[in-house]
This record gives sequence, C-alpha cells and structure tokens, in this order.
Amino acid sequence: MANASVFTWMKWLATILLPLGIQCIPAGETFTVPMREFLVSTIFVIFLAAFELLPNMLVGLLLPVAYVITGTVPTQTALGIWSGNFMMFMIVGGMIFANALDESGLLNRIVLWAGTKCRGSLLKLLMALMVAGLVVMLVSFTNGWMVTIVLCYGVVKALRLENTNEGILIMIVAQIVSTAALNFIYSPVTVGLWGGGVQMVVKDFDMTWWTLTVYNLPFIVMQFIIVLIFYKLYRPAKVLKGGAQYFEEEYAKLGKLTGREKKAIILTVLLFAYIIAQPWHKLDINYGFIIIPMLFFLPGIDVATKKSLDNVNFGFIVFIASCMSIGGVGAAVNIGPAISTYVTPMLHGCPIPLFLFLCIIFGIIMNILMTPSAMQGMFPGPLAALGTGLGISYPLLPFMCMFFANDMVFFPYENAYLLVLYGFGVMTMKDFMKYNVIKMVITLILFWVLVLPFWYMTGLI
Repeated sequence: MANASVFTWMKWLATILLPLGIQCIPAGETFTVPMREFLVSTIFVIFLAAFELLPNMLVGLLLPVAYVITGTVPTQTALGIWSGNFMMFMIVGGMIFANALDESGLLNRIVLWAGTKCRGSLLKLLMALMVAGLVVMLVSFTNGWMVTIVLCYGVVKALRLENTNEGILIMIVAQIVSTAALNFIYSPVTVGLWGGGVQMVVKDFDMTWWTLTVYNLPFIVMQFIIVLIFYKLYRPAKVLKGGAQYFEEEYAKLGKLTGREKKAIILTVLLFAYIIAQPWHKLDINYGFIIIPMLFFLPGIDVATKKSLDNVNFGFIVFIASCMSIGGVGAAVNIGPAISTYVTPMLHGCPIPLFLFLCIIFGIIMNILMTPSAMQGMFPGPLAALGTGLGISYPLLPFMCMFFANDMVFFPYENAYLLVLYGFGVMTMKDFMKYNVIKMVITLILFWVLVLPFWYMTGLI
C-alpha cells in the first residue's frame, strides 16, 4: 500500500512539474503566450487522465475551464465542440445505437452463427470469430468490442481452454477485434478527434466515413496474417473437442430471428444506407446517428428500452468532447504550425518511410504513458504539421501510423479494452506480454512489407 501511495505521489509530481516547467519558458513572437498556456493546460489535464489521477468525467469538465481561466481562448472557442456542430450528439447517438443492437440480441446471434461454421476446426473457429467480431464492430461503429471479448471468453470457458495455447489464440482474436479494428472501421469518435486535430494544420481537411477502411486495407489483411502466424507458432490442437457442438447448441437456443432482431437489421441497413447515400442527399452524416437510434424506441418498433440509455457512459462522452476540443483550441493559437517550425528542421533529410515508422514507435512509447483517447486528442494536429512539412500528401497519415500502436502493447493497463480481456483470467501476465511482443514485431515487419508500398501506390505519400 505504501509503495502504491508513493507511486501515486510521483505521478502527481510529474503532472504538476512538467506544466510548471513549460510555464517558465519565456514567450515571444513564435512561442506566444496563448500557445504556452495551451500547452500548460492541455498537458496538465491530459496527464491527469493518463495517470488516472481523476475520473475521466472530472478531467473532461476541467479542460475547457482551464483554457478559459488561463486566457488561452474565450469561452465560445473552448466550448466550440458543443456549439459548432452536431458531432457530440452523433457520438451519443452512436452509443445508444450500439446498446440497442446489443439489447435486441442481434450482435450475439452474429457471433454464434459464425461459430457454427467452424465444424470443430480451431483455425476455422478463429477466422469465424474474427469475421463475426469485425461485423459486430462495423454495425456498432466500434462500440461492440465488449460483445466479442465476452463471447470469446465464453467459448474458452465452455470448452475449458483456460491457460492453454488454444484459449490464448481465441483471446488474441478478441484483442485484434476490439483494438486493431479501431484503425480501419468507421467511428464518429475517430472522425471527430482525428479530423478535428488535423484541421489545426489543414483548415479545409475533411475525413470521410470510408477513409480508414480504404487507406488501411493492408492493415486489415495483416490481422488475418497475424492470426495465421500465431496458429503456426503455438502449434495448437487442430480440432477442438466439443467445439462444434457448443456453438450449435448455443445457436439453436436462439431459435428463429425474433421480431426485435428483424427490426434491428432493418434499422441498421437504414443507417448504413443514409451514410453511403450522403453524396446524393447532401445531409450531414451526424443527423443519421441522432435520428435513427430514436426509432428503436418508437411504439410499434420497441426494439430498445431505457436500459440502452442507462448504459451510455456520459462521463466518457464529456471526456471525449474535451479531447476533441484540443484540436480547435490548438488551431486557434496556431500551435500546429509552430511545432512544425521548430521540429521540421530537425527532421530535415529524414526519409518519409522512416518518419512514419518512427511515428509508430512514438505511439508504442506514449501508449505506456497515456490513454488512447488522450493520444487521439493531443497528437493528430502536431503530427500532421510535421508530416506536411516533410512533403506527405495526406496529412492524417502520421497519426494513422501512431495509432497503430493502440494494439501494440506490453501491459494490459495500456488499453482499457485489454484490461477487460486480461481480467477474465484466461492467461498469465507472462503469456499476455509474450504474445503481444511477438505481435508487435510481426506488425512492424508487415508495416514495411504491406502498408508502406500500398500508400505509395495510392499516392498518399
């Protein structure tokens, strides 16, 4: 207990001393007072979240207040994320939509149906869980990660695969679906945080719903390759005793599609149709996430109940909003171009592939120190400034590389999703660290082999 207390005080000390050190830097024409106050406020509050010194909701409430108190920007700029567009309403709607799909039973059915196709083969099971999990993430706009983790754990437990190579392989799939998928599946949070951050540097930058999926196609292929490599490395039993029977029994219990599930399918198709048709109807994509989730609750539809609303984490939403505001406030004080002015000369002559690779390494390091949400709020703008200074065509590319590290960890605490996964007790800490280090090395190699050539071919670099 004493050691834990000392460690907590050390984190508080770092959180306070670093902003104080920045405050002592003299301001001038290039490094202005608003820039300095922006860095002081942002780093202090982000460290509070990264070290988990305060609950995320309190951190989210504090950041815009800090911007105003320090004189960084006026109130309307600090709170611009709430008043400038419907992005935050879209995020709330997306969470309600995912909860409603879960409540309808549709997400559970998707995964169990995929499991029935494996016929007892472990490799087929792994691929079926991967595809089903990605479909769940797709239809829930990345909010369905818990569904896949829980169901993968259910498979491990039902087949008594705890602390076995077979069980670890199944949970590796759960990790890929819940974390790596964030790099190539559309999410309102991603568009808001990443796109808003880049706009600090490129004012007219627009991140569309299909951006991550199309530009990171090789990264999708990589995930299946990684599973195949681990399957070879771990030498598991090829056929799982009772595997086919488990899925068939569980799927049979569901019976035919219920009325609620059919309605959920129709509403999901409706939302995707609205998103895809945006170039023709010209309406804001945000509106679809606000209006269509409401349909789940209408009389005659009755797919969702109050439970889908109660399960929305509004504290997390406040925190996300504050992280998203970092981009707007940073743009207001011109922090992106300033960072580019200072750092770009140091990168002079650095080959673009090496720079992008170093962005991944930077992400791996920062993953140890701060949350993925904090990274998404802080780094898209500065990295876009550096990338454009080096001649990279697509300004989001450097942060896309950095965020690959979202799935490249050493310890479970680095990502809340993985903390949940590890908490089920399917593997030891040694097992967790071993497979994640191996996966990190494989990912870094495949980045050079698959991703970089694809980006050059498509003109993103």
